[in-house]
Amino acid sequence: MGLTGVGKSTFIQDLTGNPDIPVGKASDLHRVTVEVQDYVLLYAAHGITYEIHLIDSPGFDDDIMGDVEVLKNIATYINITYKMKETLAGVLYLHDITKAKIGGVGKRNIRMLERLIGLDKFENCAIVTTKWQLVDLETAEARETSLRTDKDFFGSMLQTERRGHDASLCRYSPKNRQRALEIIKPFLKKKFTAEISLQMVASNGPKLPLGKTEAGKLAAENLEQLAQLQEENQQLRKARETLSKQFDESLYLEFKQKSKELRRKIRLHKAGRWIMRFTIVGGAVVATVLTLGPGAAAFAREPAYEKAVSGQRRDEKRAKANLEKDLQRKAKSRGGLLSAADPQWLWDSKVKSMEDLRSDRYSIKSASSEDLELKIAQTGGVVGFAAEEGMAESDLFLRDMKDISDDSFSEDSD
Repeated sequence: MGLTGVGKSTFIQDLTGNPDIPVGKASDLHRVTVEVQDYVLLYAAHGITYEIHLIDSPGFDDDIMGDVEVLKNIATYINITYKMKETLAGVLYLHDITKAKIGGVGKRNIRMLERLIGLDKFENCAIVTTKWQLVDLETAEARETSLRTDKDFFGSMLQTERRGHDASLCRYSPKNRQRALEIIKPFLKKKFTAEISLQMVASNGPKLPLGKTEAGKLAAENLEQLAQLQEENQQLRKARETLSKQFDESLYLEFKQKSKELRRKIRLHKAGRWIMRFTIVGGAVVATVLTLGPGAAAFAREPAYEKAVSGQRRDEKRAKANLEKDLQRKAKSRGGLLSAADPQWLWDSKVKSMEDLRSDRYSIKSASSEDLELKIAQTGGVVGFAAEEGMAESDLFLRDMKDISDDSFSEDSD
């Protein structure tokens, strides 16, 4: 998280080695990241290979009404993550050390951060100061001290009254992947539930509308201050309507049930196709050995079979797309917060096999991922990822190179 231009996308680009992640320039006055983006990095540490999801979020900037949309998008992603039985490991809040002062927008971002994650959960957050290479060290260190001690800035997070519950403060300059890894390492063994999820979607929580959460109240206060300065208009009405929305749990559960049924159907299709392949190829081998004649005809039938089932795979992919469109249509008509969701967020995308790591749904891999995949597959290793309480980490062995994930929708092969 952090203001526009502070270096969030640059940090992820450096960490992953992926040059294709869009990065803004200091002269840009608009958000480069307008939606919540999920990037995946594989990283080996503590004898475990971690599947790390790096969530690049848009900044809360000068546009107060736009901030309501940003809050909606971030809250929807966090809440879906919670509902998917996955956990957040931590939050990185990036701050530009070249800025001599933190203005009203910056302070509003800090207060929003506090309320999103929870006033009693600061140990799950790191304040990352950026762009140290652009200012002299003495000036930067003086600003860092002010950030650490001033309660209007990050002092309330870095110096709490609860021992061991302070946020951490660290420095980062671009083009330093090792430093970026050092910043995220402390979070690999952590997990927590954001306060906004406890307030909106937890089964034993109050299930509040967005505007009644602590973060939503802050957005609503800023919105009402703006309303006093200008006439009522459509944008203000839309922002207020957004804050009145709740997480549409019934629609979420409907999608999850239908997607589960679709996965089951596709698994049966795949099993049937492999049985047919073994029948065709096995029969052809026997016939070839015995007669050297009929076997050739059987082998000739295999490409014809593959051509026939390619249509079935296309139908499976089409069914998935139709299910996602149905979700979007219903979410829009109901006006709930799921209208802000990317349907891809609702598919279980945790790594189940080595083939998953090459799937199109994984936005990126680190520069070393290919070597890392091979090493895991050859030696057998442990893959760690956010999971349900009590769920054991899964072993990944060489046979997994050939495994088929439950939610693979490739047109090319099974």
